[in-house]
Amino acid sequence: MDSIVLAGGFAKRMWPLTKNTPKQLLDLAGKPMLTHVLKSLENISPQRVIISVNSFFASNFEKYIQTYEGPLNLELFVESSNNEEEKLGALGALNLLFSEFSIKGPVFIAGGDNLSNFDLNQMIRKYQETKKDVIGLYDVEDIELAKLYGIAETSNESIIDFYEKPNSPKSTLAATAYWLLSANGITNFLNYINSGGDRDALGNFLAWNIQKDDIKSVSFRGVWYDIGDLESYNAAQKWLSN
Repeated sequence: MDSIVLAGGFAKRMWPLTKNTPKQLLDLAGKPMLTHVLKSLENISPQRVIISVNSFFASNFEKYIQTYEGPLNLELFVESSNNEEEKLGALGALNLLFSEFSIKGPVFIAGGDNLSNFDLNQMIRKYQETKKDVIGLYDVEDIELAKLYGIAETSNESIIDFYEKPNSPKSTLAATAYWLLSANGITNFLNYINSGGDRDALGNFLAWNIQKDDIKSVSFRGVWYDIGDLESYNAAQKWLSN
């Protein structure tokens, strides 16, 4: 199974820190953020890890790979975009990546700015049991906080509905950027893109996909940070430092 790390954004909400350094290479407790993300993937033993980046920061990631000393086989996919206006969006970049690397599935996808202490093997086991797509969820345990995330409703570990930043959340189960797409899930993804589906937010595809197939979930407990601003970056820094 291959794994993909999404690291193609420009993180303007974190300027000036990310003006000349990609968010995923910012220091967290003495190591680049990406190092912590890759460490969490080691337990699922992917055949290779493809890091999806933009062309503006490509050289930064090339240098990182050259100095990487971990056990994973790293490769780079470069999306041709030098600024926010040129970006294809996360789904648009995935569409090109699937084609270039001949990804047929299953494939494990991780956000390059998601940090956690989750046992990601739970998602692998769920896929092996069901051969279905599996989405990692996290209970934020607060209705007001849930309004800031994509929120899933589940039944018997299947996602039956999904809302992006709902005004009145029906649950507090937030979708993380840990996804496992089956071969059928990739087929659905390509159909979604080719039918003109939104190419930016992962959640828009998830909302579409649950109408087409039985999408499984794993609800994690523990610590999870979706680092999108300075506040969450500082909180993750504190957690890792402790």
